[in-house]
This record gives sequence, C-alpha cells and structure tokens, in this order.
Amino acid sequence: MKDQADKHWIIVGESSPGASHQKNNTPCQDAHFYQTLPHGWGVAVVADGAGSVEKAHLGARFLAKNAGQIFIDLIQQKQWDKELPTEEAWQQLSKNSFAQLRQSLETFAFSQQLSARDLSSTLMVVVFGPLGLLAAHIGDGRAGYLSKKNEWKALIQPWKGEYANETVFLSSDIWDKESIDQYLKTSTITEKVKAFALLSDGCERHSFICNIWDEASQKYIDPNQPFDKFFNPLIANLQKMHSSKISPQEMKEKWGKFLREGNGKLANEPDDKTMILAVWQEST
Repeated sequence: MKDQADKHWIIVGESSPGASHQKNNTPCQDAHFYQTLPHGWGVAVVADGAGSVEKAHLGARFLAKNAGQIFIDLIQQKQWDKELPTEEAWQQLSKNSFAQLRQSLETFAFSQQLSARDLSSTLMVVVFGPLGLLAAHIGDGRAGYLSKKNEWKALIQPWKGEYANETVFLSSDIWDKESIDQYLKTSTITEKVKAFALLSDGCERHSFICNIWDEASQKYIDPNQPFDKFFNPLIANLQKMHSSKISPQEMKEKWGKFLREGNGKLANEPDDKTMILAVWQEST
C-alpha cells in the first residue's frame, strides 16, 4: 500500500478580467487563494467583488488572502486526521471564521478611509483533504466535485436573488442571529473525492448546467450540475502537465491563458473569471 506521502493534490487556479473590464480598463474584481498543506490537506478560496462598487477588487483580494490563512489555521488547530466535523460543527466553525473575516474587513476598510460596503464581495471557501471536502460560502459562485463513482456533483447552491445578478456579500446586513444561517451556507462531503472545482459566476455558464427551460413549470430552472465534458478534459490536461514536470508557476500561466482565450465563449465573457481546479493524485 502506498504511503500517504505518495498521495497529494494537483491544484491550479487563476483570476482573469472579463471582456467588459478589459474594454473599460477597470481592475479584475475577482480574487483567489489556494495552498496545499502536509498530509493531503489544503484550502481554496474564491472571492467575487460586487460589480456595482468601485473598490470591490480591494475587498475581494483582502478576503481571499485572509480567508485562506484563517482556514489554514483552523485545519492546523483541529487536526481532522480520522474524521471530518459534523455538519452542525462545521456550520458553527464557518460562522465564527466568517464573522472574524467580516470584522477584519471593517478594520481594513477603516484604515483605507472606506466603509465595509465599499469592499463588498462574495466569499467561497473549500477545505480539502484525504477524507473529503468542507465548503462554506456567502453569495453566488459555483463549486463541484468528482465522486469516487466518477460522477460530477454540485458542492454548493449559489445564493441568487429575485433579480438578475442579485446576490449577498460578506459585508451585507445579514449578521443578526435570526438571518445569518439563511445566507451563510455550508456543506460536508465525507468521502474521498477525485477532483473538485471552485469558480466565480463569470465561469458558470461555460462549465455548469445552470439555466434551462423546464416545460413542466414553464420557467427557467437551475439544475446546478457541473458539466463533465467541460471538466474531465481539464483534469486530463492538468494530470498531463503534472506528469511532464511542468512547474506550478507555468501551470498557473497556462491556466490563466485558458481563462482568457481558451474558447470563444470564455474569451468573450463580459464578467471577471476565476476558476480553481484540483485533482487527487497518487504518485506512480
């Protein structure tokens, strides 16, 4: 039997400005973070700044970096070597961590002579490890995983408002005890997974089945289903780059190029695009 050291995650991610941001020469309002840790653990984060807020890119960058560190500290503190936390325990841990992040965001905003609303951003975190996945998020975005049975499944359900592009942010007025559990959503996958993906909503129409006409209800519905024909070739390509000894930095550069111009639909996407993809790998 292979030693645990022979098993690890191949992971890559990047944020790329959408076509409208490139045209208007405005900064990318998406941000991301990912880091692997010993024994097959790690953290991945995607933050998507509010398009209606000028300084949202600063909030997204702040949250991605600081969420990454908070959840790394949590992994090291809890040491889930044999068992993941229960759904109830994970919800409470996520709530505490997100509340800490919100307080830090307010402090950062004050230091920049801004308000937390000026830094509005969604936030999506995945703790990944050899035992499964732990996810937590506020707002929209998508995440999916490849099960042991080679089935792609949704990891989160994005929060969508009544109107197009309506969502909530970490800095929204949602933090009273009666409301927060309606907006901060968590999930636990207590099985070993083969891969997972985490992405901002700028990538969702190209990688998820998320807006189809339902004849029975006579309205559009959101199946929230990862598109295997999109993700499976990317997994194969990521594994090929890894086996070819391509450096993590070069892999990241190639990934960024794919998001910018990988296919016509992605290249012409007006919204900013972030995608993180990770594959569980056993060394040969």
